[in-house]
Amino acid sequence: MRRLLPLLLSLVAALPAFAQATPAKEPLFAARFGPGPNWDAAKPANEQKHFAEHSANLARLRRDGVILLGARYADTGLLVVHAVDADAARAHFGSDPAIAAGVFTLAVDAFNAFFPGSTNYPVTPEAVLLRAYLAAFNRHEADAVAAFCADDLKWFSVGADGKIGTDAENRPQLRDWLVGYFKSLPTVHSEFLALEQTGPILTVRERASWDNKAGQRVSQQAIGVYEVRDSRIVRVWYFPATRDPLVAK
Repeated sequence: MRRLLPLLLSLVAALPAFAQATPAKEPLFAARFGPGPNWDAAKPANEQKHFAEHSANLARLRRDGVILLGARYADTGLLVVHAVDADAARAHFGSDPAIAAGVFTLAVDAFNAFFPGSTNYPVTPEAVLLRAYLAAFNRHEADAVAAFCADDLKWFSVGADGKIGTDAENRPQLRDWLVGYFKSLPTVHSEFLALEQTGPILTVRERASWDNKAGQRVSQQAIGVYEVRDSRIVRVWYFPATRDPLVAK
C-alpha cells in the first residue's frame, strides 16, 4: 500500500490529463447456451446427450485462453469469450455436437462491460484480514492499520530497475509514517481491484485516490504482494505505481 501511495507530496499538486496508449484488444462476446428442442427435461445437464463432447470443447477453449468467464444462471449457460467478430465467436462452438443435435441452443451477442471487475473473492482468514486492514486504512486509523502487522514487519519497494529498497523495518515505523501521511492527504482512499492468494502470499492490484490541490480526484494503481502468517502481515513488497488518467470528481 505504501508504495502505491502518492510519490511524496509532489503528486498532491495538480496532475495534467494525459492519454495512455493501450494495445488493441479483441472484442468480447457473450455466448449463451439454453435448452434446445432435443433437451431431455428428465435428465440433469451433465447427463444430456453429447454433454461430454460439449465439456471437452469448453475445456479446450479454456486452455487456449478463449474463455474469460463461465457461469450458469437459471437454465442458461454463459461464456464470455474474445474473438475478432461475432462469426469468429460462433466458430469456437462450431464443432460442438450438442448444439448440432439440438440439445443446446446458442446465441452470441456483443459483450460490453461497463464496470470491469473480478468474480474472484477469496474468503480465507488471510484475505479477510487484508480487507480489514484496508478498511482501517480508509478510516485513516494509523494505530488500527499497524495492529494488523507483525512487530518485525518489513515493507519493501521494488524499483523500476529491479532494485529493492526498505520503506519500513518494523510496525512502529509504519505507524508513525501513516500518521503524517493521513494528515497531509485527508481525502486519500484505497481499494483492491483484484486479490489472489497462494498459501500465505496474497497479491493485490490496488488503486489509491485522493483530491489534489485543485480539488480534482486523481489516482494511481500498483501491484502489491503481502505475506500473512499467524494473523499478521509480516512482509510487503510493492511495485512501481502507474498514474490513472485525470477524471472529473
